[in-house]
Amino acid sequence: MQGNWLLLRGLAREQRHWGTFPAAFSAQLGGAHVACLDFPGTGTEHERRSPNSVSAITEDLRARWLKLRTEREGPWNLLAMSLGGMIAMDWTSRHATDFSSVVLINTSAADLSVPWRRIRLSVLPDIFGALVSRDDLQRNRRILRATARLLSDPEPIAKSWAEIQAQSPIARTTVLRQIWAGFRFRAPPSLPIPTLVIAGAKDPLCDPECPRRLALRFGAPLLVHPSGGHDLSLDDPAWVAAQVGAWAASRA
Repeated sequence: MQGNWLLLRGLAREQRHWGTFPAAFSAQLGGAHVACLDFPGTGTEHERRSPNSVSAITEDLRARWLKLRTEREGPWNLLAMSLGGMIAMDWTSRHATDFSSVVLINTSAADLSVPWRRIRLSVLPDIFGALVSRDDLQRNRRILRATARLLSDPEPIAKSWAEIQAQSPIARTTVLRQIWAGFRFRAPPSLPIPTLVIAGAKDPLCDPECPRRLALRFGAPLLVHPSGGHDLSLDDPAWVAAQVGAWAASRA
């Protein structure tokens, strides 16, 4: 099973934060072509100003993706996490023919879930601490505490992410504008393409009830990792790849 997949990550993240997941995902789907794009203000785009709405981020990404599409034949699919999931919902609802299917991981919407479910109160100290910290390593330790649950040793990842931050700094204004964009996002009434929703049962950041409500709205299947956290592609990349691969195979 091959094809093309675009991956979108979450708040204040860039494509290098996917780690080993793109390779594992491609292998699971029989050598599928996997592409990643960074939001304005992050990664390859870190010197640019971030929009403060999901729709504006969508259009920025889509303009760059349309160029990628000319280089790869065949249908494209979309997999997105957290803030990326909000962009994926907006994108597929307004540009119905761009993708053949969409996978939404640990994401939410303002019209379906209250703010303290979308960002749990218990992680606010780490979120605020990461936002104000001037120490890249300490910042990423806090981020991992707020997002991961299954890492036996998070320190090497925190150090790797600190290096990413040093190479492609993400401005605090970018983080704040992304937070504001996500805070205001409302889910579309429906999605016009096959949709899969995935949640981590032990997500410390976003209550699993949030993706469950999205699955109900879209009439989509919901898969729940029994012990995974928010960053499921980091906690258990093989599980995510296997679940998406099985779902894609069942559709084929």
